Amino acid sequence: MAKKSRRAHIRDTISDLVGSFLYYGRKEDEDLPLGAIEASIEAGEITTDDIVDCFRTELVKGLGGE
Repeated sequence: MAKKSRRAHIRDTISDLVGSFLYYGRKEDEDLPLGAIEASIEAGEITTDDIVDCFRTELVKGLGGE
């Protein structure tokens, strides 16, 4: 069996992060409980693009860019 590439590990970690952001991290969060993000999108308070843009900005900052 071939060893998983670093790229594959990074992609898997991103998938886990999204699961935590949308579900696992919301279970005990009183300020942003489970389903609140989806409800906010449905209500037009924020868009998926807004969330992706924010992740991108924070990732670039975290990696020492811009």
